Amino acid sequence: MNLNLYFIRHAETIYRAEDEDFNRPLSARGIEDAKELVDIFKDINIDKIYASPYFRAIDTIKYIAKDKELSIELMDNLKERKVADHYIDDFFEYANNQWNDFEYSLPGGESLKEVQERGLKALNKIVNNHEAGNIIVAGHGTWLGVILNYFDESFDYQYWQTIKMPDIYLFKYFKKQLSLINNIDCF
Repeated sequence: MNLNLYFIRHAETIYRAEDEDFNRPLSARGIEDAKELVDIFKDINIDKIYASPYFRAIDTIKYIAKDKELSIELMDNLKERKVADHYIDDFFEYANNQWNDFEYSLPGGESLKEVQERGLKALNKIVNNHEAGNIIVAGHGTWLGVILNYFDESFDYQYWQTIKMPDIYLFKYFKKQLSLINNIDCF
């Protein structure tokens, strides 16, 4: 039997100075896209839903959870990377530096290597907890990008920039071994 993990990057958010990273809300478009996810998964029997504790990840999959009558299990290791303990002016320069050197981090922030290591802990925990079935895992673009990169280094900075909000990646496991990664292009 196969274990299918559907990794969903959160939908579009609103960036406001007063919000912390963990409580950033979905935009109106993000809410509509989150509702559309229900239709995408309508014919798939979902067994479990995991999510980052960040509001935008939860809000992206809460409509699926309601439709499937499932609770959402929060996993701290699915959270987004911590950038720094201060505001940075040029996010894309910072991100490029990180993708060029997975050890690079700013004061108070995480390196991509750290994000990848904790991401793999979450992924392994989920795989070890399920022999088969269909599991949704809701999270963030950087987290997803470094997990993709772990399995295939062609998933690099340029590829990371193409991950949409929301986006879905299917990780298919057979006998606990990853056999396929596929982007489900629906947005």
